[in-house]
Amino acid sequence: MKTALKSILFLFALTAFYQSGNAQTGGGFGIKGGLNYNSNGQYFKDAEAIWGDPRNNLGYHLGVFGKINAGPVYLRPELNYTHLNSEINTVQLTTQRLDAPLLVGINLLGPLLSVFAGPSFHYYLEDELRDFDYEKYNAGYQFGVGLNLGNLGLDLRYERVLNGQQVDIDNVFTGDGDLRFQQLMLGLSLKF
Repeated sequence: MKTALKSILFLFALTAFYQSGNAQTGGGFGIKGGLNYNSNGQYFKDAEAIWGDPRNNLGYHLGVFGKINAGPVYLRPELNYTHLNSEINTVQLTTQRLDAPLLVGINLLGPLLSVFAGPSFHYYLEDELRDFDYEKYNAGYQFGVGLNLGNLGLDLRYERVLNGQQVDIDNVFTGDGDLRFQQLMLGLSLKF
């Protein structure tokens, strides 16, 4: 996992260098941020909690991205700081991590509308859901849709963490299952 994170960081630096010389292709680099709503596999409890106080599982993310265009297809590596909130049995817990998604997208209506998907690598800085002796690296996947208006972008994406793929259907319905992060993310980006 450490090698994968180093590879992502190298790819991001390479993207930024490449785009500085090829800005006319529509690629580039920029900053991004937004809100995320976290769920831990407790679908029915989370649905009830949204009506009570939807802010309990609301977090945020901030970061940078690069973009390489190749016709209608593009590559978009990112490096983000993500702050997740989880409410479990009325206890508020936070998780902080560095995320490195490596997304591949397809422009559907020119550069205006696109869909994308790809792996996301995570390094946990702090996780109140687990004790001090836990695996700091994890991986997952993201997919979503993006709207681009010039240098301003808006995207909605879904993310799911892969570790702990043990699914007990009774536990998912009662809320006692594993605590794999999954989130909806709404992001705003500005390309330079």
